[in-house]
Amino acid sequence: MSLYLLLCLAAFGGGMVHALVITGWKDTFAKGWRNGDVAAAAEPQQVSVVVPARNAGETLTPLLQDLHAQAWPKEMLEVLVVNDGSTDGTAALVRSMARTWPGLRLIECTGEGKKAAITQGVAEARGEWVVLTDADARCGPGRVRAIMDCVAAQAPGMLLMPVATIGTEGVLQALQAEEQAALMGMAAGTALQGAPMLANGANMAFRRSAFQAVGGYAGEKWASGDDVFLLRRMLKTGRKVHYLLQPEVLVRVEAERGFRAFWRQRLRWAGKMRGVGGAWKWVAMAGLLWPWFLLFVTGAFGVRDRMAQNFGASLMLLTTAWLLWLLPITALVREVHRFQNAAGATAPPRLGVLRCTLGYAAFHLYAPVIAAASLVVRPKWKGRRV
Repeated sequence: MSLYLLLCLAAFGGGMVHALVITGWKDTFAKGWRNGDVAAAAEPQQVSVVVPARNAGETLTPLLQDLHAQAWPKEMLEVLVVNDGSTDGTAALVRSMARTWPGLRLIECTGEGKKAAITQGVAEARGEWVVLTDADARCGPGRVRAIMDCVAAQAPGMLLMPVATIGTEGVLQALQAEEQAALMGMAAGTALQGAPMLANGANMAFRRSAFQAVGGYAGEKWASGDDVFLLRRMLKTGRKVHYLLQPEVLVRVEAERGFRAFWRQRLRWAGKMRGVGGAWKWVAMAGLLWPWFLLFVTGAFGVRDRMAQNFGASLMLLTTAWLLWLLPITALVREVHRFQNAAGATAPPRLGVLRCTLGYAAFHLYAPVIAAASLVVRPKWKGRRV
């Protein structure tokens, strides 16, 4: 048996493992939202929505309108906008709306950064359940009701929920939408399988007492990562973490506009991953580098190998390995798009398979570059170095 045939066998075996894992996420995701979550009718109780905001004057009004329209008793819902040193009209906007909305409060953050803003919001929250929402997000009127119904049935310490990235303006936004759809499928799939790997701070909820019991973000040196670091602390201390995959709780955010904003956001995300430990980080790295191994094996397919007796077997194994890399993730992303469409967030994209393929390939091209750059580059985020 030639060395090249052994490489092709390794590629095929790795492809099978890759396909089984991602297909498992896809099947779990499909079952999770199509069968629905076990829920119970929640008794009204105080719920606190915390919105950390920095220079959010252009995006905050639609979100606050969404939160004001929640199908939850008005006297049982408070919205705390924590102003993290904004230099625009964020504070004035909240004060203006608060005049006619008793449940809306403006809190001036005494610390610096998103983690400090969240921590202060949780400290001043009146409700046992805290819902986190980014200041540039949008949500439907049934979000809080669905969250509390799930809480009544599942009794978790933390709830993770889906976030749809909307990209309708150009190729760059479309690539982001595909990238984030794949990450949503991964986050929901792993969580519903009992091993959550990712969280999204734009849409999660937790018990106030659980946040305080795990120490919140005390000791965290990374400016970003409020979602993943809190998830790790909850898991480490044995808190139950549940993923609520219902169309009613989906939150929508717009993809970044322009390459510079895209680059900075990815650098910020990649930077926080250096602070995340655990075996899954190495698994994620292996998945990221896997197509590069396939490229290496493909490029090593020389003249001598074409003339060898096992040429046909090597070619078949290598072709199958590429298909096992591509087809499962395409199926996962298409399932996520179906869920988003059911939630009214997006319609199934045109040329869905081709768009997903290009997005997936582009991600594996730029992600290693961004990961390497994040080791030395500290980008600015809303005027601050992260």
